[in-house]
Amino acid sequence: MKKIKFLILTFLTVAIFTGCDTKFEEINTDPNNSTELPAHLLLGYSQRFYTNTIHGVLGGAGGDMGAIWAQLWTKVQYNDEERYVPRRGVMDNIFSNLYATVTSEANQMSRLAEAEGNQVLQGVGMVMQAVGFQTLTELFGPIPFTEALDGSILQPVYDDESVVWEGIINMYTEGANLIASGNGSITGSSDLWYGGDASKWIKLANSLKFRALMRISSTRSVGSELQALVGNMMTSNADNAELVYLAVAPDANPIFELIADGNRAEYKVSELTVTTLQNSNDPRLPIYVAPAESDGAYRGKPVGYGNETTLPNEDLGYTYSKISALGSFYLEPTLPGVTMSYAELNFLLAEAANEGYISGGLTAVNNYYNEGIRASMAWHGLDASAYLAQDGIAIASQADGRTKIGTQKWLSLFGQGYEAWTEWRRTKVPTLQPVIEHDPQVGQIPSRYYYPTTEPSFNKANYEAASASIGGDKLTSPLIWQ
Repeated sequence: MKKIKFLILTFLTVAIFTGCDTKFEEINTDPNNSTELPAHLLLGYSQRFYTNTIHGVLGGAGGDMGAIWAQLWTKVQYNDEERYVPRRGVMDNIFSNLYATVTSEANQMSRLAEAEGNQVLQGVGMVMQAVGFQTLTELFGPIPFTEALDGSILQPVYDDESVVWEGIINMYTEGANLIASGNGSITGSSDLWYGGDASKWIKLANSLKFRALMRISSTRSVGSELQALVGNMMTSNADNAELVYLAVAPDANPIFELIADGNRAEYKVSELTVTTLQNSNDPRLPIYVAPAESDGAYRGKPVGYGNETTLPNEDLGYTYSKISALGSFYLEPTLPGVTMSYAELNFLLAEAANEGYISGGLTAVNNYYNEGIRASMAWHGLDASAYLAQDGIAIASQADGRTKIGTQKWLSLFGQGYEAWTEWRRTKVPTLQPVIEHDPQVGQIPSRYYYPTTEPSFNKANYEAASASIGGDKLTSPLIWQ
């Protein structure tokens, strides 16, 4: 009997293990998770995440540490960031998320697309990588670049800014060339900017390269490269790289989600923005600025206060009802989030012509400058003809051009706070002063973000070397292009 029981047990054991072995892969395969990811599925998420990051008001780079540092917006309460006391956690998240969800995703998209033989999508991935890396180096300075996306390197070196910038420019060049090859395609439903139109991606890559070259134009010769791009970039507002948001959170524009839907009414328009628009009879005034609730006037607030002077402040008139909020146009849930616009490109072209980097002289300067104004006005549903016909709008000299081009670019970037602050850091136009009652330890408008608080622990030696190379991990440490 014992022998029979032993034989039966042995038979069952063999049957069980044989059965498990022959159907192991079938049993242990999750039918809901693909083992092969199509490259195009990574595009839309990285586009949306990047756009949200640069337009985010409280937790992104667009509002508190963008439009407010550029002094386009202000606040009547909760204005630590305005006074240069930012939330370190927000900076930590921007750093890690741009790496994890933009550059890393785009890098993987390029690799998968290359394996698929899709050079067009591979090029799009390279452009997205360059966008992510450019934003990171503009925010922080020296960053991990050459070793950044190698998962086997846990403590990547921080590359010198010049190395990062040259790598970014090469990515735009190579990306444009791969897209122009025509080998492959972009799935329209995965492309939230252009719906799969490769020709627009080529224009974007070249326009972004032009912008990157202008960023570093004070550090090396860029004229021949800029001239080679003229005629191969955006040609109308239809070429804007923009994401059209949906009507309800969490897929609405981040400005709407925080200020309107989140009832954060402390965000207002600065006095400088209001007076600049009023002084030139700018028709964008009622688009940018809402009438004050108290009396219907367009009234901005001087930037700052809130340290010695309590905010809101009835005596000074700096209250919720007496200071203008953002205009309703900018509080629409479906307002597009812009990464690069035709208007901005034309102001960059005007500046390049004004500095002699590209040909055309003063005639070209005015042509590009006027086209930038027209494009900005048209994007806001306005006609620029009457505005451009006014005395004092045209550019008469190089010095005049520097001021007027910079001011018009600043105004056109009203809803693109990160880009407005970044361009101001480069050109210093318009003339801005540190805010009233700013942090006494930060005596000027910030020129960069702090590195993440985790870096001294996780990547100490490389963090310290990078910090030392720019004079310390401070908000005011200058970057090479400033």
